Amino acid sequence: MEEKTKLSEIIKIEYLTKSDAEFSENGGMITMKLTKDGETKDVGRVFLHRCFPHETENGFISVLDREGNELGLIRDAGDFGEEVKALIERELGRRYRVFIIKKIKSVNERYGYSYWKAEDDSGEFEFTVRDTYRSITKIDDDRIYISDIDGNRYEIPSLSALDRKSFKRIELFL
Repeated sequence: MEEKTKLSEIIKIEYLTKSDAEFSENGGMITMKLTKDGETKDVGRVFLHRCFPHETENGFISVLDREGNELGLIRDAGDFGEEVKALIERELGRRYRVFIIKKIKSVNERYGYSYWKAEDDSGEFEFTVRDTYRSITKIDDDRIYISDIDGNRYEIPSLSALDRKSFKRIELFL
């Protein structure tokens, strides 16, 4: 007869703390030294990913090595001190930057791609989307996210707040 195993025994979550993980910046990249069982290892470059990107900005951050193996989770970036917290926030800000679209100037489709000209608070910009229908995610009835071919994210926080011409340009994709 097989013994039932608890999920917590199968999936072990390693939480990183200030005492076992040391973060620093090297050439614009985040690097880490990890102390485990009394031995310190220079892991090198690490990559940060939010486990809950829309709900938690500075908590539950997964730390991955170059091969994509998870080294552990940061419960709260603030636990590492202000300097490291700022470093983590800067890195996550780059990774999870979301452009807020205020106006859509044009959307042109060709060969499965759509080419967008839009505007945000800092001015006009362009981006390309592959498979437009699948690249638009409805968050609720009035809010959408768009992902481009480079992995950049764009948000329209309120479709009803768009001017009429902007809405007409994307209405077909909704």
